[in-house]
Formats: sequence, C-alpha cells, structure tokens
Amino acid sequence: MRVASRKSRSYAMWISGDYYLNFGIKKTVAEIKGSIKKLGNAYQNANIVLYSKANLQPIAVRKPDENGNYQFLGLNTDLKTFVVAFDKNQQFNAVIQDNVVPK
Repeated sequence: MRVASRKSRSYAMWISGDYYLNFGIKKTVAEIKGSIKKLGNAYQNANIVLYSKANLQPIAVRKPDENGNYQFLGLNTDLKTFVVAFDKNQQFNAVIQDNVVPK
C-alpha cells in the first residue's frame, strides 16, 4: 500500500487566485443576502431555502442569524433563483421571493 500525500490550499489563495475567474464568465462569485421579519421584528426561527428556477431543485438552506439576516455565498451570476422562507413554528405561510439574481 502506498501512502498518499495531499496539500491543501489556503482560503485566501482561492479568493485571490484565478480559480474563480477561469470559467469564461466575467464574474462568477456572487451572493444573495437578505433579512426575514415577522410582524416587523427580526425573526430567526425559520429555514431559508434557495431554489434553482431551471430545475426547481434546492441549492442551499440557511438559518437566519439573531438579527434575521441570511446570505448565500459563492453563487454564479448567471444563476436564476427564487428564495422560500418557511416558519419553523408553522404559524405563518411560507414567503416566496421570485426572480432573485446573485450579485
């Protein structure tokens, strides 16, 4: 049996290097961020799901922080999405934001 060696790359190298920029698209790293409120107050007891409009598959799930803020990082700017917020307590219906484009 042969011992395999692996080298890890630092996060800063991935960001500062050309790794994200060699996909033929000017800007491939983008984000979607927002906040969720319940009756005007920050709300953290929800699940935020990012869906692809192309195939209706979930891309990522986030929980809001204590201020009700959420974000999805590392997205492609050509991605067409919609965001759905589900109340964990099931007191309110899900909220949908359509045509969300990462910037």
